[in-house]
Amino acid sequence: MSDSRQSSDLSGSSTPVEVLGVARLFGAVRALAGVRLRLEAGQFVLLVGPNGAGKSTLLRILAGLLRPTAGQVLYGGRTSFDAGRALRSRLAFLAHRTQLHADLTGREAIALAAVLRGAPAGAVERWGERLRVGAFQDRPVRTYSRGQTQRVALARTFVGDPELVLLDEPTTGLDPDAVGVLQGLLGEQKARGATLIVATHDPQVFERLADRTVRIEAGRVASDTRAGVGA
Repeated sequence: MSDSRQSSDLSGSSTPVEVLGVARLFGAVRALAGVRLRLEAGQFVLLVGPNGAGKSTLLRILAGLLRPTAGQVLYGGRTSFDAGRALRSRLAFLAHRTQLHADLTGREAIALAAVLRGAPAGAVERWGERLRVGAFQDRPVRTYSRGQTQRVALARTFVGDPELVLLDEPTTGLDPDAVGVLQGLLGEQKARGATLIVATHDPQVFERLADRTVRIEAGRVASDTRAGVGA
């Protein structure tokens, strides 16, 4: 069952995300250099590459958390500034280093995201059940193990059925059973038409779902391979 209630500019575009010559410098260090990508609606895209290649930096730029030094990102043909709140309410980002407020309970953390995305009544409970957080969701986050934190963070990411989902190493801290749950959830999100971009060092976990695999090396797109098509 979907939490969605309304469509947005992202869902109405065949190319919800365009990365146009994006570069990013941190001082003298070049993290990204002229990255160009067209991400089609409903695609599941894997970002792969070595540590330090620029995958996380690209996701942070796509999430609107980091400004590119050069180039721009368009969402349904609009900049993040133009899209504003409508974009933020339909985009979800899971960082590699999960950040949940230590004094909140898991339920509260999920509920905050639900409010932002205008999720219907029952969405918090539904996603808590899907990620199997019921045994600990009413305890403060500071008492959680790494795996428990990750499951709450994933529930927070999916609540409200965002149209653009950005995940940075989503299997971090998860046991095999939880990885299986995540695979199933991502399959459901893809089936409902969400655009999913997943940075991972374990591409084999997601290969069955992926439509494209984009390899980033030294801040550049080294290859862009579609499922069933040779590199």
